[in-house]
Amino acid sequence: MLNTLWVAHISQTGLVRGPRARRSRSALQPVQMLEARCLMSATANLQAYRPVTQFIDSSAYPISEADESSATLGAGIRVNGDDDNGNGRADYLDLLPSAAADNDLVRVDVIGEGTTFVVSWTGSLAVWTSPLKDAAIINGGSVGNGQSLWVEYVSQAHTVGASTQLQLEVSDGASVATDTVVFHSFQSVVLAIAGNTQEPSRFGDPTLGVYTIAGELYRQGYDVQLYAHHEVLKTGKGKVYDDVVSGVLSRNVNSVAIIGYSWGAGAAYNLSNALKKTKTLAPAGYRLTYTASIDGIKHRSISAETRKPVGTAYHDNVYQRRDLLPRGNKVSGAQNLNVTLASWGTHLRHVTIDDHPTVQQLLVDNLTARVIA
Repeated sequence: MLNTLWVAHISQTGLVRGPRARRSRSALQPVQMLEARCLMSATANLQAYRPVTQFIDSSAYPISEADESSATLGAGIRVNGDDDNGNGRADYLDLLPSAAADNDLVRVDVIGEGTTFVVSWTGSLAVWTSPLKDAAIINGGSVGNGQSLWVEYVSQAHTVGASTQLQLEVSDGASVATDTVVFHSFQSVVLAIAGNTQEPSRFGDPTLGVYTIAGELYRQGYDVQLYAHHEVLKTGKGKVYDDVVSGVLSRNVNSVAIIGYSWGAGAAYNLSNALKKTKTLAPAGYRLTYTASIDGIKHRSISAETRKPVGTAYHDNVYQRRDLLPRGNKVSGAQNLNVTLASWGTHLRHVTIDDHPTVQQLLVDNLTARVIA
């Protein structure tokens, strides 16, 4: 500092300017590096995601830090009791790599700062290096920073409270950090069935309101499946029916919710009728806990769907009467809402009713109040 002032004074007298004094950094760098090392400590973070679901990019739905320790809002996981590879036994009994990715495994990323990373767990979990189950990770084994783990639920019995956890421990030799994700097994499934010309491959399109509702429920932690109306046959059977039966009998799903728009609502009635007639479901715990129709139209008809889904414990029926055709109507025994009579809904028509935020929020609120994930 003195040298700097002296150079400035001489220059003001008109004498020859000397070289500017510089503080030597070479002596300080080791001190600064040592100080930085002393301030560093181990960090640990497990980033879990919502379940792998067809048509939805699960990587776009990370579970928040606030929710990851919740036994209801945190990492939901399916009982992997179905038989994707057709070998006659539950998938969770398969210990060899599979030919295709298993969509019942949940992705969890390992993130942290340190020299050793160890993962351990409690409850009925298995942890793999990939969704193909290429290699198992040992409970208490080492993992790598930046590695994606794939977690499987390997029991037919549901989780209890927060007893099923995955924990990461990171050490740098001087300090230790941990992070925990709580898993809960899905007890329910939510089906979203859209109307004519609407396909689940267009998930994210804001004009497909029933899928927007499904996306919000997925974000909140529900196991959501998206369908087109033609995946339900006139008999009520078809792909949607097969998936529900498999879920109840193989994955211990005991609560089903269905939201249908337009022909999707008519298809939901046919589906509910077929499920009610399937004698193996009730002994396995099947319950149709919640249903909703948005301007319901009988499947492949132009008439209003005025039948309440068979066996439902609660049915929301939201409809409009502005259009001449198609338009929904009152359903006996349902919670009916004619939006044409509401100040906020007088302008809604068949093609816009499912896109209105008030309609969407109403159904999300009513479902979440009645259906446990």
